[in-house]
Amino acid sequence: MKKKLNSSGNGWVLYFQKSLLKLLGYNPDEVKILITSKNNSLYFSPVNECELDKYKNNMVRNFQKSGSGYGIYLPAALIEVMEVDPANDLVDVLIDENKLIVKKAY
Repeated sequence: MKKKLNSSGNGWVLYFQKSLLKLLGYNPDEVKILITSKNNSLYFSPVNECELDKYKNNMVRNFQKSGSGYGIYLPAALIEVMEVDPANDLVDVLIDENKLIVKKAY
């Protein structure tokens, strides 16, 4: 699915509907998201509280409640990794098991 990034301070926010997160088995009030990158794509994987020490030097984010959905804040540096111009480009959100993959839409 193609999505637009929304400006937020010095970064951008990617919003998800609550129904999509439920489909993935994410409880956005309890789970945190580990963000990794590979080949100009971002990979979002759920991380439970008991696993946080394992990822203390990695980028782990909380979901932010927004209306009937949730968003994840992405600093400008992560947007540069994807080579996306958020003012003009859309991103593709793909699902692979319980991971979300975000990359520039063409």
